[in-house]
Formats: sequence, C-alpha cells, structure tokens
Amino acid sequence: MKKHAYLIIAHHEFEVLEQLIYALDDPRNDIFIHFDEKVVTLPTLRAIHAGLYILADRVDVKWGHVSQIEAEYKLFAEAYRCNPWYAYFHIISGVHLPLYGQDYIHTFFQSQNGKQLIPAMQTNNFQMDLKMNRYNLFIPYFAHRNRSVSRIAQIGWRLAQNVQRFFHIRRYNRLGYQYGSNWVSITREAVYYLLSIRKQVLKRYRYTLCGDEFFVPTELASSGLGFSIKYSDRLLKHEIGNANARVYTMADYAKLVVSGCLFVRKFSAADWDIVKKMVEHSKRNG
Repeated sequence: MKKHAYLIIAHHEFEVLEQLIYALDDPRNDIFIHFDEKVVTLPTLRAIHAGLYILADRVDVKWGHVSQIEAEYKLFAEAYRCNPWYAYFHIISGVHLPLYGQDYIHTFFQSQNGKQLIPAMQTNNFQMDLKMNRYNLFIPYFAHRNRSVSRIAQIGWRLAQNVQRFFHIRRYNRLGYQYGSNWVSITREAVYYLLSIRKQVLKRYRYTLCGDEFFVPTELASSGLGFSIKYSDRLLKHEIGNANARVYTMADYAKLVVSGCLFVRKFSAADWDIVKKMVEHSKRNG
C-alpha cells in the first residue's frame, strides 16, 4: 500500500480543519499540520485511521514572505523524516476540502505515473520581474494587524520598487521562472531534491514576493533531473481575488460538485452548511 502525506498549513478556521481531517482520515494517509507560530492555543484534533502529526517547530508565517516557504519546508522535512516512501506529498491549507473520497484520489494519483502536479495560475513577465528579480522590502508588515503599519509598509514597498526601476536595480536578471499555485502534489523524489537545496532556496527567495508560488516548479524544472511537471486544472478549484482566495458558500455548491477538481479552497465555518455538504459529498464519491 503506497501511502500519501497531507501537509497542512493552518492558522485559523479550526472547525473546518477538523472536517478536513475527518475527510482525509484513511489508513493510506498520514497528516502533518503546521500551525502558524502566532496561534497561541492549538485545537484538539484526532484521527482514527490516519497518522496525525502536529509540528512542534513552527514558523511565524507572513503573507507574501519567504516564511511561507519555510513553513512548507518544515512540513516536507518532518514528513520525509517519518517516512521517505510516501507516493505523494500534498501541500494544502486548513481550509481545503476534498470533493472525492480516498479511493478515487489515490487511484487518480496512481494514474499520474510520478508526475509533479501543480495547479495552473496565470502571470506575466512584469509580475515575474517584480516578484522575483527585484528586492521586495517591508513584506513581513504587509498584512500587519495594525492598519497604519500595514499602510506604511505598502507605501515603503512601492517607493523601493520605483527606486529600483529608476536605477535599474535587480537581484537577478531572469525571466524563465515557472509559476503556479503553492498547493502542490509532488513525489518523494521531488521532495528529496527540494530538501537537498533547502539552504540555497531560502537564501535565493529571501526578498521575493509570493515566492512560494514559484519555488517548487522553478527549482524542479531547473534541476536537470528530468522531473515531469504537469500544470493541472483538476487539482484545485479556487478563485483568486486581489490577494485572497474567495470563500465559497452554499450558493456555490452545485457549481463545485461538477467542477471535477480533487480539492476546493477555501471554506469558513461562517457557512457551516457548505462545509458539511462538501464532506458528505466526498464520502459518497469514492
């Protein structure tokens, strides 16, 4: 039996997280959870069939910052330490929910023949240059709870970008980046390689903006190891607004269940009906 590792990044909506664990609770799965260091009181969680591991070594995760990559690395490292033979490692959030049961999901990934699956997203050369080649300063304070601090950080970031463009300052001068959602499903070979270059990656992505959306496909594609990367619309159903993904409600249910995607993000306990319906649907379908 080839097991899968679900690597969950969570910071709130713990009622939804409980339902996610229930949906993934299968002897073919192990579940690893990284709670943001800012979370003071961790929820009490349990799984009956799957292994459940809560990371003790946590990162203070900040939006758009390299700390997002650091949290992913914590999860990759702990899961690989526990079992280097997982068929797939899935990075998901605590507000994902599956549309299908575990028989269906495991069969789907077995059919992929070791491909690295990344949800497709659109970008352009300007965005790649801004996010990856320039120095993105003040990012840790972009989403600060004090709105004045957040506003000052965003103004500082724009000023720094303008100065860099005026004086033609770049960290790197490259456009061949690969891009996709950070909610990836990759093989043990890919995880092993990413762990082997961990120190270099964290240094290289230190001043990026949303570098977590670039680092997995970019590093695998440039490895020279022949990783087969598949940008898939089936992996995840989500809708990105200006910065955050849309929160689905019961009004979206009919659309979601015919999407053909394995997972949907994101949900909130504020609409508990859609959360329960989604879990019930997954249990009935595979």
